Amino acid sequence: MAWLNRKKITGLYSHGPQNRNSYVHIDSIGWRALWREHDCQSEAMMVLASYARNEGRPVNLFEENGKIKTIYVW
Repeated sequence: MAWLNRKKITGLYSHGPQNRNSYVHIDSIGWRALWREHDCQSEAMMVLASYARNEGRPVNLFEENGKIKTIYVW
């Protein structure tokens, strides 16, 4: 478990048919899966990640077991 602070999201990837297969590429870290526990949580984090990537905004991420569980966009 670790906080990753002031990171930049440089890529997004999602595949289906289900909503829970979403990944973000974090600059200097690599690809990480978004938490898959709930559809709405995965979708909301992908929207935040998309905004952060498109606007070049820094993010703080909480990673647990190689998956991103929380995203804050600044």
